[in-house]
Amino acid sequence: MSTILFDLDDTLIQSMYVWEDAITALFKELHIDMDFERAKQTFMAKRFSEVLVYIKKYFYPHATIQQMNDFCMAFVIDQYQHHVPATKGAVKFVHEQAKKGTTMAVVTSNDFHLTKTVLQRLDMYDSMKEIFSAEELHMTKREPEIYEYALNKLNAQPKDTIVFEDSMYAIETARSLGIRCIGIENDWNRRDFMKNHVETIHDFTELHSFL
Repeated sequence: MSTILFDLDDTLIQSMYVWEDAITALFKELHIDMDFERAKQTFMAKRFSEVLVYIKKYFYPHATIQQMNDFCMAFVIDQYQHHVPATKGAVKFVHEQAKKGTTMAVVTSNDFHLTKTVLQRLDMYDSMKEIFSAEELHMTKREPEIYEYALNKLNAQPKDTIVFEDSMYAIETARSLGIRCIGIENDWNRRDFMKNHVETIHDFTELHSFL
């Protein structure tokens, strides 16, 4: 292994609650009568901008994307700047790999600024060679293009790369390129990970048996 590609949300950091709370608050603000838990499966594979487009199209056509984005981001930015925690063992693992000379990067559906902000606060940013934001690159982790782009920029080979992810769809994409994937297990992905024989850990303190 010479290269590691990390997902951000609910992989390096424990942040999914932030986006869930922001969308739930937006539903209330727009008086949308839908349980977020019912919408969650639809939203999980989308970038945040795609979620807003979906809400506008199917629930509230009168709101603008900018209005919805501004409403949500005030809360989200505060959480990333001050509150979102690192996944247990993540900071130590990143620092250990940096000392070994491992090339590391983040491949995320989140935007670049938020990713940089939280990684700087948690002391992981300087260890990362690049941040590949699907939002900024207008790509998606549902297609292999973003992983191909990352490997090319890092001059890395799939066989020498590991991806850490919490989303089954992204793992399937990375696997299609021959990249080894380790899933960060939670209540939402456990069944899919088991069904698809994904190597899993609960957090980064468990990696001694994998690497």
